[in-house]
Order: sequence, then C-alpha cells, then structure tokens
Amino acid sequence: MPSAAITSMTTGHGAPGQADGSPLERVSVTMMPPAPDATAPHSSTPEAGSGVRGCVGVLGMGSFVSPPLLSRLALAGYASWPIASRAGAEDRVPAVATPEGITAAVALCPLWGLVDRLPALTTLGIRRIVAVSSMSRVTKAASPDPAERAVAERLAAAEDALERWAERHATRVTILRPTLVYDGRHDRNVTRIAGFVRRWRFFPLVGAGCGLRQPLHADDLAAACVAALDAPSPRPCYDIAGGETLTYRDMVSRIFVAVGRHPRFVQVPRMLVRATLPMLGFLPGFRGVSAAAFDRMNEPLVADNAAAVADLGFAPRPFTA
Repeated sequence: MPSAAITSMTTGHGAPGQADGSPLERVSVTMMPPAPDATAPHSSTPEAGSGVRGCVGVLGMGSFVSPPLLSRLALAGYASWPIASRAGAEDRVPAVATPEGITAAVALCPLWGLVDRLPALTTLGIRRIVAVSSMSRVTKAASPDPAERAVAERLAAAEDALERWAERHATRVTILRPTLVYDGRHDRNVTRIAGFVRRWRFFPLVGAGCGLRQPLHADDLAAACVAALDAPSPRPCYDIAGGETLTYRDMVSRIFVAVGRHPRFVQVPRMLVRATLPMLGFLPGFRGVSAAAFDRMNEPLVADNAAAVADLGFAPRPFTA
C-alpha cells in the first residue's frame, strides 16, 4: 500500500505465491470451500431472493480489504469464492449456483503473486480480473531506499506482465492503484500511527510535515473493485485516492484526536533520524521504519480521481481516523 504513514506499505498483504512451473492441468490455485456458517468471513452469498449475478473468485483473503469486499460483492448480487494463491494443492472447484461458474476475479494479493497464478485462472475460465496494485509504483520509483525501489520495480513489472497477458488471452483486466489505504483497525498506516501516539503520546516529525495525503478507506477501495467489475468498458488502470486531501501533519493530528490525545509533535532533524534509526528500530512503533518514510512526510503522495469518478462512479469518503 503506498505509504503516507511512518512506515512503508504495499497494497498486497501476505507473502506472494511462488511460481512452481506446474503444467496447466495441475494448477496451483486452491479453491477453498467456504465454512458452513453463513457468517464465515471467507465467503459471501447474496441475500435470499436477490438472485445471483455470477461468482467472483477472490485472491488475497488475508488482506484487511477482503471483509468489505465480500460484503460489497454480496450487496451487488455476486457470490464469492476464495482462491488461495498457494502452490502444491489440488484444485477443488466449487459447485457454484450459476451456469457459468467463476468468470471473474478480484486480486487483493501482491500483484506479482497474481501474475504467477494467471495460467491457473485461465484454466478456471476467468475472463475478468480486477487487480489491486499500489501508487508505490510511482511514488517509490526514485526512493533512496533500495528495498522501496525494488517494490516499485516489482509492481511495474507485474503490471506490465498482467497487461500483456490480458491482450494475449482476450481477458479484461482493470488495475487499481490506491494511495494510502486504511480501515482504522488492521492497516499498517493509520492504525500504526494511532498505536504509536497512544504509547508515546507524541509523534516525531521531520520538517513541517507538509506533504499532501489522501487516505483511502478500505471499504471505498472495495467499492471501486466492484464498480470496476460492473463497468461496461473500464480503462486498463485507475489511480484512486480518498475523498479528502490534507497535509501529513493534519492527518496525524486527526489521529491524535481520534485516540483521545492532544496533538504533540517533536521536530527531529533529518540527520538525527538517519543516525539513530538503527537503534530506534528496536522500539515498538519504529520497527520496519525507513529513513525514506520520514523524508516523505514533506512530499506529496496524491492521485487524481477524475477518471475513476467518471467511469466507476467512485465517491470516496473524507478521512475518518
């Protein structure tokens, strides 16, 4: 997920699957049957009497975006079925209550993991894919941190591979590139900042914290995924962001208020951050933080929603910490 917070984040959650070179007749995607309990978080079913428009496979069930996505799919009349991007398991194709079976998929998993599974999705007959990438492809392409640049490069390579595959197989693929994604409970952006200010009662800031942010709620990302499935002629790719633009400092101030704390910032010189970061990494709230994340506090990380608004009816909410 693009990082507008104190740490870097990619939109995909969980480790990407590994290519195993299996022939198509032995695909490496597990079709996991849903639990008998209708409230189980791993499947969704439209309300009784609403009719089923089709079944959508979902990759990346470990993502915190998956619960709102399953709810959105059900409200739109879709049944859903989890597809585990896990090698070495036998397929168990569901007995779906639609003649066409699974014809579409939404991928919340790391994009390079989706690319590894494309042959399997072809075998399953999937003709529409909505894939969640990240604005990190753009915002971290020139990062001074080699690990962040590597993420941007992997995202770019995966997007390109997905687009080439779509052309060869006459499959409609729509890529969504969200900015900072949060749900206030399980994300590694807003939730991590909230945990830090609860524990330490201050927040370290490099410079003025004037970089612009557009936090995108997970439910709005889920809505965009369903809208992209339904759109008659979607574009190949959309940059999407939240419905409010605010500075990094203002975003963190809102988080302070939301957790019942008075905003308190400690100005930290950039050179001090770089010198002490190896030691700070052992403290709760600082683990995994890069110096580049501090630098981005003063850099704009925004996207233009115009295309998504026009084509998908995208209407994201303002930031709610």
